[in-house]
Amino acid sequence: MAAEKKTVKQKILWLIFCLALILFLLIAIFIPVKKALTFQDLRSREILAYLPIKEDQTFQLEYTHSIHQSTVIDTYTVLPDHQIQQTELQYEDMAIGMPSNAMFDGEIFVEKDGKYFIKNMNRVFPSINLRTSQVVISHKIKTEGSTYKMHDFIAPGSLINLEVKDLTMFQLLRGVKMNG
Repeated sequence: MAAEKKTVKQKILWLIFCLALILFLLIAIFIPVKKALTFQDLRSREILAYLPIKEDQTFQLEYTHSIHQSTVIDTYTVLPDHQIQQTELQYEDMAIGMPSNAMFDGEIFVEKDGKYFIKNMNRVFPSINLRTSQVVISHKIKTEGSTYKMHDFIAPGSLINLEVKDLTMFQLLRGVKMNG
C-alpha cells in the first residue's frame, strides 16, 4: 500500500512538473525578447523579414527615385518609444518629388559634392509605409556598416510597413532575419 501511495505521489509530482514546464515554455515563447525593425505586409500584417536593432541605432533606407533615377538616402534613428525619427535626407536631383530647401525650423539645407542634404531633421513616425521597387530593384537597408537588399527578403512591388517592435521567440522563429 505504501508503495502505491509513493507511486501516485510521484505521478502527481511528475504531472505538476510537466504542466509547469509546458506553461513556462508557452509563456517564454510569447514574451517579447528582441527589438527589431520589422518589414510587414501592409495588408496582412505578416512579418516578412526583420532586422535586430537597438535603441538610438541609426539605419538608412536607400533607393532609386522612380522619376529621375538617382539615389535617395533617408537616415533614421530608433527612439526609445519605438518610433522612428528621420534625421537626414540625401539626394542628387531637385527634380519633381524632391525638396528644394529645408522645410521646418532647425533643418539645414546643404549642397556638397553635387549632392543635396537636409540635415537636423526631426520628423517622427510610428512606422513607415512604402512600396518596394518593381521595375528598378533598388531598395536597400543600411545599418552598422552592413547593407541588405530588400528584394532578397521581400518580393518586388510589395506594399510594406517598417515598424520597430519587440518580437517574441515565436515571431523570431517564424520570420526571416535579414542579418543572418
